[in-house]
Amino acid sequence: MKNLLTLPRQQEMRIGDVVMNHKKYSIFSKEKIVAFVAVLAVAVVIGVAIGAWCFGEEALATCWVMCKPGSRVEIRATPAKNGVSEGWLDCGDSFYTDGESEDGWIRCIGVGDAEIGWIYSGYVTTRKPEKIGERYVCVANNRVACRKWMAGPQIDDAPWMYNGQFCQVFISDGEWAVTNRGYIKCEWIEVSVE
Repeated sequence: MKNLLTLPRQQEMRIGDVVMNHKKYSIFSKEKIVAFVAVLAVAVVIGVAIGAWCFGEEALATCWVMCKPGSRVEIRATPAKNGVSEGWLDCGDSFYTDGESEDGWIRCIGVGDAEIGWIYSGYVTTRKPEKIGERYVCVANNRVACRKWMAGPQIDDAPWMYNGQFCQVFISDGEWAVTNRGYIKCEWIEVSVE
């Protein structure tokens, strides 16, 4: 009686090989493996999407507070200037947001005394700011607006910085600089060599 698993000596058995009628057949082919991996990848993506939808898991982004050193920005319970205070963040502090915004306010997650609070967007950047501490000069053709916060209204008592005038830059995210004259777009100032 012959053993059905007996193969000619030149054939080796591998995982996934099947012997039928003294012939070796592979249940794994390159095409089957590629198709299996593709189906598995799609299943993982769908599973992650369903999990995120079911459990409300969203990607959180890191933001930073940009204000004068020694200053703080208030965290509010609601997206309003008169909202109840939930705490403070110092200049350069980071926090997480889910990207939710309302009327110029950014929702922050897990800061202050509450799990959710609101910070005015004029003091928030998505680029990590660097402390500078150097003297800069205005290089605009004419004048530049000095603002109360990023993209905010001009400062009432000193609304302009003219070409050739100097300022002290405290902190910058590469787009905006917090200076002794207010918030100024970085494209209008450069390090002073004097």
